[in-house]
Amino acid sequence: MLKVYSSYNCSSCKKTMTWLKANGIGYEEYNFFSQDLTEEEVKNMLKYAHNGFEDIISERSKIYLKYKEQLENMTIKELINFIIANPSILKRPLLVDHAMEIILVGYNENDLEDELI
Repeated sequence: MLKVYSSYNCSSCKKTMTWLKANGIGYEEYNFFSQDLTEEEVKNMLKYAHNGFEDIISERSKIYLKYKEQLENMTIKELINFIIANPSILKRPLLVDHAMEIILVGYNENDLEDELI
């Protein structure tokens, strides 16, 4: 099952879920701010990210800009724990499908079509 990690007031998240519904693709929504991320979920995001943390961390987020230097020196375990404690650092939406072994980041209709249809 496709899992869509999103947040409130995220226009890209809304566009993505509208596109999924219009194309008859089932998904489970997971809101970063109303549900706690687990270590397993972050590891699953990374599992299919070709560039590791670079693919899922938003370098424009306030939390990233505030802790940029510290993040560069963290171990993988520390970085995973930091993401769990600070989910606003993640790009949105993140779509993860274990059956298809993919992760998609952001709203890009072409990527959605190429990977999900």
